[in-house]
Amino acid sequence: MNLFLASSINSVAKDVARQVFQLTKNKKLLFIPTAAEAEEGDKSWLYDDREQLVKAGFDVSDFSITGQHKSAIEEKLSEVGSICVAGGNTYYLLDQVKKSGFDKVVRKLVQKGLIYTGASAGSILAGPNISTSLDDPATAPNLTDYTGLNLTDVSVRPHWGSEHFQERYHQEMDRLYALKQKMVLLNDQQYLHVTDDWYQIVTVES
Repeated sequence: MNLFLASSINSVAKDVARQVFQLTKNKKLLFIPTAAEAEEGDKSWLYDDREQLVKAGFDVSDFSITGQHKSAIEEKLSEVGSICVAGGNTYYLLDQVKKSGFDKVVRKLVQKGLIYTGASAGSILAGPNISTSLDDPATAPNLTDYTGLNLTDVSVRPHWGSEHFQERYHQEMDRLYALKQKMVLLNDQQYLHVTDDWYQIVTVES
């Protein structure tokens, strides 16, 4: 099992690609922008992530899991060597994950060798529980189970040190500590590489 969990893919795509291509000859990557569907305003960060994956050498295609069925998801994921679950609202993303059956499909395929890459919300999703997210849960009012994909026992906290998230971190820090989850804080130039039970924080120089 190999996971590459980042705050922002556009800053680390080249280094992630270098490692991924050592693991698989299949350069097809499925880009999953589902979490961004709940975001309003400028989404240049989403397009930047996708563009940098293309520049890094991936053969990128897009696929939202919203409204999809388990069989269609399994077919799509079976065709590629890796996926990138993009950023956005983590609660909306998990809601669509559970509704579509994506969680059951991706767990099985990652264990068989599918490489999972996450950006922000996509990285939080890979952990045991998304309650560490700073996002607004109102985007998924009927979601009551916040259990993540459980691909790792570590919860990634993205965008550490970012001015945009600084105030929100300050306001939420007591709540985050009270959750008593194993958390890794990542800035936008870092990613967490998880191989089975082995972890490494990688910093990419800008």
